Amino acid sequence: MPIVLLTLLFATAASESRTFAVAPAKSTVRYHIVHKFHGATGTSSTIEGKAVVQPDGRVLAMVRVPMASFDSGERNRDSDMRETVEASRFPFVVFKGVARIDPQALAAGRATTVETKIEGEVELHGVKKPVEVPLTIEFAPGSARARGTFEVSLDAFEIDRPSLLFVKIDDACRIELDLTLGEAKP
Repeated sequence: MPIVLLTLLFATAASESRTFAVAPAKSTVRYHIVHKFHGATGTSSTIEGKAVVQPDGRVLAMVRVPMASFDSGERNRDSDMRETVEASRFPFVVFKGVARIDPQALAAGRATTVETKIEGEVELHGVKKPVEVPLTIEFAPGSARARGTFEVSLDAFEIDRPSLLFVKIDDACRIELDLTLGEAKP
């Protein structure tokens, strides 16, 4: 009888969507830019986001970060970055996407790691572009951690790349995500 009850509980749990919300204090989004003379990294922990894991294993995700929240450790650089991306006109960088995972990954109710990719779009500087991000998702009871890295072209987002000594920064901007999410209670 207990086996039937456990099977029924897992079947019920597997038939419901699960919602996870980003825990900003435990999460970071970083950008890395390179100039011939040096590189720079800006970090934000002011992150809003949710992921909904549907019973069929489809994951719907949205993450939004205020442009003004990125900190490189140098005020002038941060001010220039906000001006370059026109943060007053386009205050957020937004990602929306869909991934697929094995629905059994969550059904077991134990810690597990899933390698997947999320396909979606990034909105930056008022321009939307498709992107594919390889992700490692570590599920634990009641939480998840998603990590991934991808590059965007600043030119593709119509960002006028700043220059130093008449040399522009590289077009490629690497983005790193390290998001801790807590499961929302039904």
